[in-house]
Amino acid sequence: MKLLWLTDTHLDHTDSLSRQAFYEKLRSAVYDAAVITGDISMSRLLATHLGELAKACTPREVYFVLGNHDFYGGCFDEVDRIAAACCKKHSNLHHLGQGEIVRLGPSSALVGHRGWSDGRAYGGRRTSRRFPDQDGIRDLRYRSTYPAFRKMERLGRESGGYFRRVLPHALASYRHVLIATHVPPFARAVRFDDQPCDQLQLPHYVNASAGAVIQRVGEHFPKTEITVLCGHTHHGNTVRIADNLEVRVGQARRGAPAIEDIIDF
Repeated sequence: MKLLWLTDTHLDHTDSLSRQAFYEKLRSAVYDAAVITGDISMSRLLATHLGELAKACTPREVYFVLGNHDFYGGCFDEVDRIAAACCKKHSNLHHLGQGEIVRLGPSSALVGHRGWSDGRAYGGRRTSRRFPDQDGIRDLRYRSTYPAFRKMERLGRESGGYFRRVLPHALASYRHVLIATHVPPFARAVRFDDQPCDQLQLPHYVNASAGAVIQRVGEHFPKTEITVLCGHTHHGNTVRIADNLEVRVGQARRGAPAIEDIIDF
């Protein structure tokens, strides 16, 4: 089983020629299925770019979660409806986070949820840093940061609740479980230019709610390997959180979509 991993492609920042060159790489690469860990495009162009990715990877299955930039110019319900319509139109396209456990092989499986920066890392809502999400996403446009942080916390806890329900079933049935999400679930995984993230920025780059659940559930299944695939920071990093828990953050550069890895099981 070979799983192709993409993250933070930001196809809205590319021209037609660079997208076609990227799609040609997807068509010619050797893999059995693909997973995308968010920031595919922006709301206005998401349907177009998801459709193009589905066609480039066909007949192979494409599993994806959305990232924060996929909601830019829109709102949560609207973009979720766009993703659902794309999956209905393209039979090989699958939006993770609907309760599924995707069998990748006899001993490996994939689960996923978009997650969100939940504002709980370091000083939380006391941070003085404002994040562009508060201007780019209609549901987060508040005059003050306090209600925006409350919304972020709810989104993070939603992902934590999802993993609490789904992850134990996957870990009980498989020896290796991959988790696809957008935002790194642990502060230790967030680095920029090989340096730890500025603590004032951490509330916008960590989903502490999901991390706490993943680590806690993983402790009950010490013989099952857990690999978290995520993006968001654009700075690649791999860190081992526990004996059976590893986090891989993908590298990315806007305007230059690339294959992050082809994972061989």
